Amino acid sequence: MNIVIMGCGKVGSNLASSLISEGQNVTLIETDEAKCKKAAEELDIVIIHGSGTDPRILEEAEIEHADVFVAAAGNDEINLLASSLVRDYKVPKIVARIIDPQHETVFKEAGIKNLVRPELIVVDHLKKLITD
Repeated sequence: MNIVIMGCGKVGSNLASSLISEGQNVTLIETDEAKCKKAAEELDIVIIHGSGTDPRILEEAEIEHADVFVAAAGNDEINLLASSLVRDYKVPKIVARIIDPQHETVFKEAGIKNLVRPELIVVDHLKKLITD
């Protein structure tokens, strides 16, 4: 499976590492050059320095061949814009990280239905550990 991940912070880099260990083909897009260098030292994948909101960068990442696009930046507006752009490339699955729960409606109205709030997942998991 070809997976393009935008955002190379903790969420994006850990996701990439996990997917690589499962044999997936992963490409990372990141605006921060230092994060790109760190990821390049730790991961044996294609890492593109640039913005996932730039169609040229998306094309460099071969978005037209992607099976999945993950918008994992720590900014809802960037994730929304990138996800909206990727829809034009007919990527079968788009997953977006959201920070502010008030933005969920905007993402859904834009046709981005696969939304993840990592903080809520952690809270739910901790709650289960406490109550079980």
